Amino acid sequence: MKNYDFQEKNFQIYDAIDNYFECITSCDKEDGTCISRCVEILKQND
Repeated sequence: MKNYDFQEKNFQIYDAIDNYFECITSCDKEDGTCISRCVEILKQND
């Protein structure tokens, strides 16, 4: 693996986690369905 491949992969992981946190902050803390949907989105970005 070349160094730039590693950096690009780390960026993609960071972006997925960033998107996850944006998603859960938009959910009501009592809304388990919304939070579950955010987790599923994070899993799909794997």
